[in-house]
Amino acid sequence: MKNKFLLTLLITFATVSLPFRTSAQQVFDVVSIGPGYTNQAFYSMENGEQANVSNTDWDLAFQITGFQATILVNGKNNVRLFKAGKSVNDWSAITAADTVGMLNPGNELLNQDTSWWSGAFNITADAANGFDLGWGVYDFATHAVTGDSLFFMKMSTGEIKKVWIQSLMNNTYYFAYANIDGSAEVNTTLSKSAFTGKNFGYYSLATGTTLDREPNKYTWDLSFAQYMSALPFPYKVSGVLANDSVSVAKAYPVDEQTVTPWGLTPSYYINTIGYEWKAYDFNTNAWLIQDSTVFFVNDKLGFLWKVVFTGFGGSANGNFEFYKEKLSATGVQENGGMPALLGVAPNPASNMTQLTLFVKNYKGINGISIFDLNGKEVLRQTLPQQEGLITLPVSTENLANGTYMMRLLVDGVLTTEKLVIIK
Repeated sequence: MKNKFLLTLLITFATVSLPFRTSAQQVFDVVSIGPGYTNQAFYSMENGEQANVSNTDWDLAFQITGFQATILVNGKNNVRLFKAGKSVNDWSAITAADTVGMLNPGNELLNQDTSWWSGAFNITADAANGFDLGWGVYDFATHAVTGDSLFFMKMSTGEIKKVWIQSLMNNTYYFAYANIDGSAEVNTTLSKSAFTGKNFGYYSLATGTTLDREPNKYTWDLSFAQYMSALPFPYKVSGVLANDSVSVAKAYPVDEQTVTPWGLTPSYYINTIGYEWKAYDFNTNAWLIQDSTVFFVNDKLGFLWKVVFTGFGGSANGNFEFYKEKLSATGVQENGGMPALLGVAPNPASNMTQLTLFVKNYKGINGISIFDLNGKEVLRQTLPQQEGLITLPVSTENLANGTYMMRLLVDGVLTTEKLVIIK
């Protein structure tokens, strides 16, 4: 389903002259993930660091909102995942002999660092089958996912586990894991309701416990962490990943003082900032920062920020040093500008979707309405009293499965968009 429904939305800033004001000063900040890159930091462009937590105490992460049923593995914690090539009916019969030839790097399954919604458990999904999620198959009639694959997981200790994600039904993941000889089997669950407002709920196989690690998904924009990247081969990197629906545009090579965002193409790939803005110089034993590089971040609140990295402390302290500057659009020339509605994601949606808007002149009547196919209004929401780029969360948890029409009134112009709900 992820290949049909995942929306990688690219929007192009209007190539016109847009006046904007700045905060009148740059703000210097440092985010640290600790010596050895032990922690993960969740950062708000507006409000600074929201959480700084251990990044080595979890093994699996289960998607909470959305419909892709993404499951990540913790590459930072040296967790490695391989498909077992066995039927779920073979669960009890698996032995160590079944792992021979299966645990080589060519068979390793990796989280994709371009999207939060393409986890290691999902990437073997059949692209021709929109209901195949990699670890299981979605049933449109029951809205449940039934696991159809077994996996081998190599833990940070070197120990091999067999893992079976059995199902996702009634907002609960059911899964099992055991030693390769079948001993110490655990059958357990992770309920989405325990992680309301989060992107993921986490689980540690080592302790057999769930972990609530993230701040609310609407309160942070960037994640600073060490993670696994699929280069020509799997490799751990330390960098910056954007939250879902946060867009980033990279400008290079440019004059860092005079560059503007207009004419750039923001991307929703979460690794647009990534790690390549720095490199280690083995001659000087120091980290070098790529000069003439600027990132423009459109945050969860709809504000546009200019970000310039100035230093990196490496594994000695895990410090990311940067300047940020808040930019705010104030108007568009009469001969051009952005359309009001830049994107709706996710769509299809489950319990929440988000609108990316450009509001030129705020008016009190600006708002959205959602209608069912019988013309009945089922949801109404006003826009925040701000102008410029806005990311507007819209709760759809009270809407039943089906197709709806969303009507958006911005700057006196009415726009209609189809919205599909699948839970």
